[in-house]
Amino acid sequence: MRMLRVIGMLATCLALTAAASVADLRAATEDEPAATQRKKSDDPKDIRVPIPSYSKDVSDNGCRVRKGPEDKFAEPDADILHVPFADLISETVGRYSVRSILDGPETFAASLAPLDADMRTLVLLDVLRAALGRDGLHTFFFLSAGVHAPAIRDALQVAGLRREHELFLRAMELFGPTYPADNETRAKAFSYSSLDTPLNDFDRRMLETAASFGSRETFGQAMVAYVERTPALWQQIEAKRAQLGEIARLRYLNQALTRRIDIWDKSDAEVAAQLASLTTEQRTLFVMDVFNTEFENGGVHQFFYNSSGAVAPEVYDALIELGLERQAAIFKGAMAIFPGKYPRDMQQRRDRFFDRPEWSDWDRQLQALTDEFYDLDGGPTVVPRRQCSGRGWPGHLVRHDHLRAREEDAALLAINAAPCARDRR
Repeated sequence: MRMLRVIGMLATCLALTAAASVADLRAATEDEPAATQRKKSDDPKDIRVPIPSYSKDVSDNGCRVRKGPEDKFAEPDADILHVPFADLISETVGRYSVRSILDGPETFAASLAPLDADMRTLVLLDVLRAALGRDGLHTFFFLSAGVHAPAIRDALQVAGLRREHELFLRAMELFGPTYPADNETRAKAFSYSSLDTPLNDFDRRMLETAASFGSRETFGQAMVAYVERTPALWQQIEAKRAQLGEIARLRYLNQALTRRIDIWDKSDAEVAAQLASLTTEQRTLFVMDVFNTEFENGGVHQFFYNSSGAVAPEVYDALIELGLERQAAIFKGAMAIFPGKYPRDMQQRRDRFFDRPEWSDWDRQLQALTDEFYDLDGGPTVVPRRQCSGRGWPGHLVRHDHLRAREEDAALLAINAAPCARDRR
């Protein structure tokens, strides 16, 4: 029970006791009441401190590090116990590749200068991978990431990705003899930007090349292959496995559970059976992650409106399991707004309760429970910086007692809940 209370603090606190600024992200409608005003401090010593959503790297979290690419994790529940290697790549290079969104080619290149040559190549490959949207290369060149195309072209060649290099070069040549790095100039070649305009010949040729190049997922596999045949680079990436902090490992645990459990568009019996296949701890984490995701974006109303509402009975059980009795009481009140047997099926819920031409009193009653969650303990408050040791992005208000509890329980979570827990030394 102690472990589950810790998980509750780390996996649910963002949604259930987070700051008022999170509420501003709710899926609003014209008739939805304005967000409740929260108390703010005029003291310049008071700053907004978020509950941490990330954790710093550690020297050794106890996870087993493989000796080489041929060393595979094959034990039961390997998908849950170990972070996928592709995700370790993202963890390692993401802090560098994300700068491509903000910086021009020269500034971005300068930021990569301290890295070794193989790592610089990998970062550029990751910039491409991240920008391969729904239509692959077509999306990449349409978006601002296309400004880095010349550097990415060279990185593909250096990485030995001959097929991808040739197709990427072919895509660049569709723009003419001189590649237009300027985003506005490049966008003029597309009809893609207007939904009511048919695709032009350039779009069709680019989409054909994009189809041959492949999706983000297939290119991610090519990146893994490049790293695996580059021993020093592989060692750097694999070492990250033992350095991930607790919250990062919890995030990957939730992702692993989501990959394993497919409850969307399933019958009530199928949903119940899949959830029953998990251990109590796994089920608690999974359903609370589903609830948190919807709650943080659109509150209680959005959770029940979307397919996420299929796990509502288990969310209530999870809140009880976590010792969050007051939150469980609010959630039970939400389920009581649906009279009769609760319908897991999303379309049934929408047809019976949500399918109204306008935002109704029923909708308002359901959404009002969002503020009840936020108002527990009087709501979040601004706390002085000197009282908090946590760090993060500005914008969210937190109560100091929540932050302190998270810090005290972090080590216990790492031992009992995060990936590779069975590898603890």
